[in-house]
This record gives sequence, structure tokens and C-alpha cells, in this order.
Amino acid sequence: MAGGTPPDVALAPVGPPGGGPGSEYGAYYRQIRQRIQETLEYPLAARRQGIKGTVLLELLIKPDGAISAVVKVSSSHRLLDDAALETVRNLPRQPFPAGVVPRQLKVPLPVVFDLK
Repeated sequence: MAGGTPPDVALAPVGPPGGGPGSEYGAYYRQIRQRIQETLEYPLAARRQGIKGTVLLELLIKPDGAISAVVKVSSSHRLLDDAALETVRNLPRQPFPAGVVPRQLKVPLPVVFDLK
């Protein structure tokens, strides 16, 4: 965005699945969040219209590392909801690290779209 502060797209902080910071899945979950953060883009049409909001996704991580998502709470803007879902859809499999038992996980992921 020329001449101004770029819009911000971020993942709101949430705890790792299965408990506190020492959870055996915590590092794996942080890695997935990092990959999503690196590829998430603020839709240009939403920026132009001044649309902002938070989408609450529920990630479903399968034992083979495949990741999908559903919208648990909409941002009230389809452009933002679709951008968050598309980012997750485009993720490659994220295999579980050695020493961590692969299992199905369901975890919340708040995605914040904000114009600064």
C-alpha cells in the first residue's frame, strides 16, 4: 500500500492443543501456525473496501499431516473468511515430528485481518 502503513494479517494467540506450553503437540502446532502466517494474504478487494475482521477457523489435522479447516465463527465478510480457508487449503501436508504420536487434532485458529 503506497504512502501508508500496510494492512496487517495475523493469527491471534491461542494455546497449543492438549494443554499448556509443554504439550507434546505444542511445537508442531506452532510450526503449522507459522506456515499459515507466512502464506496468509489480505484480499486486495477487502483492503480497498476497508473491510476488517476476525475469522475463527477450526483446523482438522489428520494423522498423516493433512490439514483442513472450517469456519467456526465468521468475520461477517465472505472475502476474509474465504481468504483464511484458502490459505489452509493450500498448505502441504505437515507430517508429525519424530517422537510425537500422530493422531487427529482439532484446534481453534483465530485469523485477524486489520487495516492499520
